[in-house]
Amino acid sequence: MARQGSVRPRRLGRGAAPLRGLARHGAVAASGAAAAGAEPGPRLDERRDGRRPVSDTVVVVVSYDTRVLTLAAVASARAATAGLDARVIVADNGSADGTVAAVRAAYPDVTVLENPDNPGYGAAINRAAATERSAYLCAMNADVVLEPASLPTLRRFLAANRSCAAVGPALAYPDGTPQPSAKRFPTLGLALGEVLGIHSLAPRNRWRARFYYADRDLTRAAEVDTISGSVMMLSTDAFEAVRGFDERFRMYFEETDLCRRLRDRGRSVALCPAAVAVHRHGASTQQTSVRQVEYYLSYVRYLRKHHGRAAAAVLRMAVVVAALARMAGLVVKYPPLDGRRVALLRAKEAACARLLRSLGPSGAMRAP
Repeated sequence: MARQGSVRPRRLGRGAAPLRGLARHGAVAASGAAAAGAEPGPRLDERRDGRRPVSDTVVVVVSYDTRVLTLAAVASARAATAGLDARVIVADNGSADGTVAAVRAAYPDVTVLENPDNPGYGAAINRAAATERSAYLCAMNADVVLEPASLPTLRRFLAANRSCAAVGPALAYPDGTPQPSAKRFPTLGLALGEVLGIHSLAPRNRWRARFYYADRDLTRAAEVDTISGSVMMLSTDAFEAVRGFDERFRMYFEETDLCRRLRDRGRSVALCPAAVAVHRHGASTQQTSVRQVEYYLSYVRYLRKHHGRAAAAVLRMAVVVAALARMAGLVVKYPPLDGRRVALLRAKEAACARLLRSLGPSGAMRAP
């Protein structure tokens, strides 16, 4: 059961549709290094609620047992905000590996917000954003390293394109290989293809390719459905207008849901490839059975919220069938030849059983 973001795309095609109302590409995203000449953001007295932002930009790094990654992410965020009126906040979701102490020791100027209840990625961003007023909000995972010019470039993009509520950079793997940075909104058909393993058998099928914008030229700034939640720059006013992330999405699809709600309110979402970030995909959420449970629960929840109960019920049934088949196949894949295999088999079977319990017999999802 693979995640959507696990494929590496081929070179994107040509023929992108431009972002509506996009300023000339050369003026908006030519060189992120010259932050001093950036077009100003919203005036402080133009804020919707009349309150003055404390900082122009707030960067929130969400961490959970990722001490080494978090330190690297914070270092890159501080470098990317050099010369900007910005603050960096680490929202830690109950790490037990010394992340909090390490960040405080290395970066005394960085605010650390501790969430011992581990509320999830979206909730951590919401809590951190509520502690400080700002014109712009950058949300990022601990497994992201920002290029120094990335944040000034994204900030300048939003300032020049006021109808745009969220913008993301081009993502790359640590070896420099391009990583999927934008996607179309998922549909029931796409979800079924993934859950039932069709996309694994034919990973280059046209539906999956279109989902990742393989039919568009994303080497230039363009409007897209949704950007990666690994790092995204948001207009704080737009973020607050939709009440931030939906905290029912604990780990996956929170950014897809957010972009959907922003677009439903008439705001646009864009990819700005002049800004670049390295994403160590999956490093902060190891590909375990527990993560896959969260992934499919969020997938069902997303379809129920945006496509209705019928679509969610169909996907739920497909997930149940796939989970039962997986449980049956685990015995063959992991025969109990030794203690390690027995432990692995039991862990994976427990995850499948947990997924079935969480989905519930009536389709009403319970908290995992």
